[in-house]
Amino acid sequence: MTKFFSFFVFIAAISLLGCSDPQSQNEINQSKQSTYEEDKHYRIVENINFGDLKPPFLIEYFWLGCPHCQNFEKPLQKFKSENPNIGFIRKHAVLSENWANDARIFYALQETNNMAHFSELFELYKAGIDQEGFESFFVKNKIDKTQFLEVAGKSENVLNNMNESYEEMTENKITSVPSVVVNGKYLVIASEDTDNNEKYFKLVKYLLKKP
Repeated sequence: MTKFFSFFVFIAAISLLGCSDPQSQNEINQSKQSTYEEDKHYRIVENINFGDLKPPFLIEYFWLGCPHCQNFEKPLQKFKSENPNIGFIRKHAVLSENWANDARIFYALQETNNMAHFSELFELYKAGIDQEGFESFFVKNKIDKTQFLEVAGKSENVLNNMNESYEEMTENKITSVPSVVVNGKYLVIASEDTDNNEKYFKLVKYLLKKP
């Protein structure tokens, strides 16, 4: 289904009683800590396009202007650096007009082979990007702004990527960002069991090994 988006540039102790074998008890504890439930800690999603990427990999749905996504970037990059064998795809959400406008910027960055400057652009958004900052981004990185905005506004690939992200999120009822899908199949659910980075990525690791 084709969807149309308007374009404007501007723009997440219990004490053990009795005696037990230390090794056996440790295995029991680890087993308890690794018990996750479908529809509580994760849920199955469908029809996610991940091209020819093979497990293990992660897909992150995000928005450039989302404070939670911006704060999630550092631990996400840390996890990626510690697990270089894990593939990664980033998809920009388009669940509102502002998100769609920023999605055009993100996908144009891909389309014009300028993803090397993504981190810098993301930091600009985090700092509160304005017209001056946006202009300086192009000048500093020697990006042809006129050509870039032409791609952002008219490229069929940009529009297709936006439509794909929109359809995947709406079909799977993914309503917030950042949202991470593991191996194109398991969506991590925010809960008290994932309320810090250590617990969050522990669940991610569990799902990466799940058939």
